[in-house]
Amino acid sequence: MGLPVNLDDLINRKTIESTRIEFKQGWNPEEITHSVCAFANDLRSEGGGYIIIGIAEQNGSPVLPPVGVEQNQIDKIQKEFLNLCFQIQPNFFPVFEAVDFQGKFIIVIWVTNGEQRPYTAPSTLGQKGQRRIYVRPVSASIPATQELEKQLRDLATFIYFDDRICTRSVIDDLDLGLIQSYLQEVKSNLYNESLSLPLADIAAKMQIARGPQENVKPLNVGLLMFSREPHKYFEGAVTNLLEFEDEAGTKYSPKTFTGPIHLQIREILGYLKNNVIKQYINKTAGRTETDQFFNYPYQVLKEAIVNALYHRSYENPTPNEIRIFKSFKKGVDKTEDPRRIEVLSYPGPLPPIDEQALVQLKIIARNYRNIRLGDWLKNLGLAEKHATGIPTIVETLRNNGSPSPILSTDTARSYFLVVIKIHESAPIEGDDMVIELERIQLSNDQQKALELLLSAPSFESDIIKELGETSKEAIQFLLDKSLIGSKLIGENNLLYINASGISALKQSF
Repeated sequence: MGLPVNLDDLINRKTIESTRIEFKQGWNPEEITHSVCAFANDLRSEGGGYIIIGIAEQNGSPVLPPVGVEQNQIDKIQKEFLNLCFQIQPNFFPVFEAVDFQGKFIIVIWVTNGEQRPYTAPSTLGQKGQRRIYVRPVSASIPATQELEKQLRDLATFIYFDDRICTRSVIDDLDLGLIQSYLQEVKSNLYNESLSLPLADIAAKMQIARGPQENVKPLNVGLLMFSREPHKYFEGAVTNLLEFEDEAGTKYSPKTFTGPIHLQIREILGYLKNNVIKQYINKTAGRTETDQFFNYPYQVLKEAIVNALYHRSYENPTPNEIRIFKSFKKGVDKTEDPRRIEVLSYPGPLPPIDEQALVQLKIIARNYRNIRLGDWLKNLGLAEKHATGIPTIVETLRNNGSPSPILSTDTARSYFLVVIKIHESAPIEGDDMVIELERIQLSNDQQKALELLLSAPSFESDIIKELGETSKEAIQFLLDKSLIGSKLIGENNLLYINASGISALKQSF
């Protein structure tokens, strides 16, 4: 059996926040019932969570290798778990999967936020148990206080747009090829099953469809990620890109991006990487050293684009818009460079973020419109955990020597605008003190090798073992381009990433 996530990434909390994962060394029915109830109530609007049985926990981290669960006990545990689900009111049945991890069987219970919250569970299993509402205000499941219960009941009437059934669609509107491609990319153990299961069964396992067996329908998140033309169902699932050739904004060339949200993000970023982003060396008179910088850092544009497509409302029909202002003819009365990139999405941010918070770049708390979409994007490494997008933009621009971003909305929060100004040393016509650096296009193997070395230096043989024989050519390319260095230790070649390699990796995806 399989799950639509990378098991290693999940357990090591690479893509899911640690507060959404609970490790249990052994089967503890009472605690697990409380945790299922709490995750289903989803007080913090995070999208539920995972309970992993067979792995101990120490100071919030998994203890590996796993203790595991005896294979002959799995069926018994599953039957007992089903009975526990009837103890939760209204009845709630999360995904229960026994999977092989590091040579041991573990059990993963995937709990999404429930449609009928608030849910209650007995305080103890038996006749004396009192029915309580359980929640997770932090990383533990506890009975709700009166204040937390009120907060939960206020949330209970709301169902996130991406978690709703799209009544205008049918199950065949989901594309099996897109689903399988996704599962293969994240290295999900559900991929092999998907090669033989019916589409409706796969969609149900991935929780991107819902309904009785005779009338299973896609959820909105399923159509956003796994239909070829999501704009047929959501008019706002389109991004228009305009490149202005003059300062007046009268001459421009348009380009439109459509398709599944994750592929649309990648296509937009690919276009910006190949046609807009440039790296330069600034040779200042009187100095022997050189300064390297980007006109627009890739990471900044990535965060802005992902933010626009992840956090917008797909109930709003207005497409996203990217405006690139390319022209600047410096004159006596022109001191401010108007070259910039604007990313506009609809509507604006949810409370408590307002105009003042955006001006001050103080994004402390955030509510979400699309919690399910966010998980799929996080699994692909496109979205960040813990709402760190805006701080990343600010820090990356600062490190590049670029002006601070401008974030804005209006009183009604009808739009969200991110303005990224060009680096002040980016050359204009006739500027010969700034030289453009070679742009290195990385293959998948080259990128994966750099990502491994970004964590820690590794022996060449270990990388080849991890990535396969085809990575030999990738390693040689990286050495030839001086993106990595090497040191011979005994008979082994130790590889390490250098500053140029880190820079090249930041511009890739």
